[in-house]
Amino acid sequence: MTIEIELKFLLDPKQIDVITQQLTSYPHRYTSPTLLANHYYETADNQLRGWDMGLRVRGKDGHYEMTLKTAGQEIGGLHQRPEYNVALEDSRLNIGLLPDHVWPTGTDLSALQQHLTPLFNTDFTREKWVISYGKSEIEVALDQGSVSAGDQSTPLLELELELLQGTRADIFALANELVKNGGVRLGWQSKAARGYGLAQGSGLPIVEPLVQPSVEPKASCEQGLSTLLSGLIGRWQLLESHWMAGDKQIPTLLLQTLLAIRETFSLFGGLIPRSVSSEIRQQLLTLDQALQQKKPDASHLCFSTDWVLGQLKLIELVVEQQWRQSINARQLKRLESSFKRFCDVMLSRCAAELHDLAAETLIANQLSTTLLRLDKLTIAISLLSSAYPSDQVDEWLAPWLLARQHLVSGGQEVLRLPLPSRPLSPFWLTSNTAKDSLNH
Repeated sequence: MTIEIELKFLLDPKQIDVITQQLTSYPHRYTSPTLLANHYYETADNQLRGWDMGLRVRGKDGHYEMTLKTAGQEIGGLHQRPEYNVALEDSRLNIGLLPDHVWPTGTDLSALQQHLTPLFNTDFTREKWVISYGKSEIEVALDQGSVSAGDQSTPLLELELELLQGTRADIFALANELVKNGGVRLGWQSKAARGYGLAQGSGLPIVEPLVQPSVEPKASCEQGLSTLLSGLIGRWQLLESHWMAGDKQIPTLLLQTLLAIRETFSLFGGLIPRSVSSEIRQQLLTLDQALQQKKPDASHLCFSTDWVLGQLKLIELVVEQQWRQSINARQLKRLESSFKRFCDVMLSRCAAELHDLAAETLIANQLSTTLLRLDKLTIAISLLSSAYPSDQVDEWLAPWLLARQHLVSGGQEVLRLPLPSRPLSPFWLTSNTAKDSLNH
């Protein structure tokens, strides 16, 4: 078994020559293009998908290899998954050659083998550079071809950076250099995920409203921070894919998502130094301005250097837990404390700020500032509410979201944010004890 660690990018075809010239400027070993034919297998009821597994047979120059990839971690375009590779005598699938322990307890391998059939193919040429970078060896593969299922097909043009030996920091550093000329964007979907979508006609996952994240009940503040940011990275990239597919409503949702990322850093400002996120926050503001331009262009912005670097740096921050490099033992202890207790304290603060905002007399030319403050607070409450039933959270937020609509349509006179028509009881735990324990 090996643990595959790779960064995946999608390329603008016009960028191929630029990228290949960049790659040859590093110390490297080169492999000329080779044709790879891959057949992915599945059962009629998607049993492997249910186990978060991917199974393929790859053919190359008359030689065949079976690969099983099992459940791992994916954040943005960084994929980390255990994989098992077995040489085959011919192209026939034989799962009996894989180690027994890779399968769930009680799996009937004979029955599973009989039910596995080819679901989709990926056929592409692969050109490789094994680059010496920092203290690491990184394989960079340029894949050009297609993903096909039945009579359906979609082009494939990817750049994969796989860490052969060394540190993840080096793979991120190399990626940061390769994207500086633009024309690349992170690929959050694996080839297998794209194949499944094509075979089953499911397309991209639908875009859900920005709602409460799913955080483990006994999570620490650090785990909560990682979960929030990971979820928002995933949402950012899903929205990006829908925008690239032609959905014109996406820029508004992207603005909301980038604001949610910035607000996450603000919420945790007392636990991690602002310097840790300062560069990322500045990049997010730059992207915010670009998205607010009249008719922003998806291809131009999503393949831009600012866009991809913003995602890369955010992914690296989460994966490497870079905030740990800038905190002392006391701050670390606070990061390791209860996320739920932290959320309860912050929810009370956000609710108080909302009521303060509603008590202010507002001037029409300050409307955009007021709306931004209101959006930050309602987003913060959603982010902090993972421990509570969503219907309670939605019920509490609904009057404030309605008040926002009234404010937008209120004309150009002196305005006041309408207070909810009835007192709102907190759905969270309010406790001075919890607040005191967080501050000491």
